[in-house]
Amino acid sequence: MLYDLLLKGGEIIDPGWPCHQKADLAISKGEIAALAPDIPAADAARVIDVSGKIVCPGLIDLHAHTFINAHDMGPETDRRCSSSGVTTLVDAGSSGSATFPGLRQYVADRSQVRLRCFVHLSALGLIHLQVGELMHLAYADPEGCARTIRENRDLAIGVKLRFSNNVVPDSAGTEPLRLARQAADMADVPVMVHITDALLPVPQILEFLKPGDIVTHCLHRYQYGIMGPEKKEILREVWDAQKAGIIFDCAHGRMHFTFPFVRMALDAGFMPDTIATDLSLPSATRGPVFDLPTTMSKLLNLGMGLEDVILRVTANPARAIGEAGRLGTLKPGAIADVAVFSLERGQFDFVDTDQNHMTGEQKLVTQLTLKDGRVWYRAPREQS
Repeated sequence: MLYDLLLKGGEIIDPGWPCHQKADLAISKGEIAALAPDIPAADAARVIDVSGKIVCPGLIDLHAHTFINAHDMGPETDRRCSSSGVTTLVDAGSSGSATFPGLRQYVADRSQVRLRCFVHLSALGLIHLQVGELMHLAYADPEGCARTIRENRDLAIGVKLRFSNNVVPDSAGTEPLRLARQAADMADVPVMVHITDALLPVPQILEFLKPGDIVTHCLHRYQYGIMGPEKKEILREVWDAQKAGIIFDCAHGRMHFTFPFVRMALDAGFMPDTIATDLSLPSATRGPVFDLPTTMSKLLNLGMGLEDVILRVTANPARAIGEAGRLGTLKPGAIADVAVFSLERGQFDFVDTDQNHMTGEQKLVTQLTLKDGRVWYRAPREQS
């Protein structure tokens, strides 16, 4: 047999290639082997009919949490990822230098999902959210953060800082930003800065960032955001930073995504570079996040195009984590991570972080997930 697995008849959408066509997708030895309008079924050991379905690269969730309070999604990580088409998950700073070994032992070493991690500037990480992890700046550990990244390059890809009210003291000024920059430069990695309810305007935060760094929760509605306090237009500094290669990530979460503000930003012509969930177990079970396809569906119903949405959960985050061409694409030779969705039509209720409801007419539903060329999840109604 030429191929191990053949997906026949799907609508292939890979905006980062770019590729959008009805075609068959063949997989061999864990890699994408061929993509063509008609590949003979006899050439494959196994054939799955995906007619009428969307076939795209396995999703990359650039911002989620597996180890908040030293547990969170933990053993649930694989089930949550596989059933939502996510084959690569980025933990956005759940652990710091003092707690990273726990994340490795209890999550990374026990999970099938491809895990990458930002290491928190605070040595504590997010072990006790009732008290901001940098309210006492002595917990900032740039040297330990950089060392942890250098010694764990199979997992660790960057530095995380939450630069928000009640996380860093009001008197801190720009010191947390300086320390995060120091850690990232020592390890030669990007920094991800959480800006919800930030203590300083976004332009001042951007002064510490370089191309490849990430501004996360960019669609929050609080005072210091991408539209400034008056929310009349996108700040010039934001446009300039995005053009220069600083990545703006939406990261939905429990308080960072309200429909009215997202509509304002989209109407102003601004689209985030990446779409992520900020998923944790409470927001996965009780909402309003639930999973990455739900977040994608919200943005579809708010006016983003399907290809724009898929680009921001595949090729764009792959580039952000230094895996462009290897992940986030269906090009022959890439790792065979594949997500298959149905685009359901009807009346669907979506909820934002302020409990606003929106009735949408389309919703992405996961039907099949392949990781490294093997079936990792198949929706029950699609099983034969």
